[in-house]
Amino acid sequence: MNLLNQLNQQQQSGLNLDLSFLLDGSLNLSRSGSTTPTPTPTTPTSISELLESLVGQQVQLTTPFDTITGTLIAVRSDYVVVVENSGDQVLVKLDKIELVTETQ
Repeated sequence: MNLLNQLNQQQQSGLNLDLSFLLDGSLNLSRSGSTTPTPTPTTPTSISELLESLVGQQVQLTTPFDTITGTLIAVRSDYVVVVENSGDQVLVKLDKIELVTETQ
């Protein structure tokens, strides 16, 4: 309530604030006339997050043993599934992936 009183005082002092509630229940405190900021894309913070963003895409995974190229179809807790152009499914342990490249 104290916050609403402060905001009301600011509004009376010349600040024009939009105090509407959003559908998710959060309070919109943006200034009227200002545009809503567009969400910035998040940068993956782990190899799993990066790979999850590439599901359905053509990728090249470099491991100490080989380079696997194909369509990434699944990311599991400790491995990924890639379908090579030959149709073979390859399982690659996450801790063995050294480099991920998105290919065309």
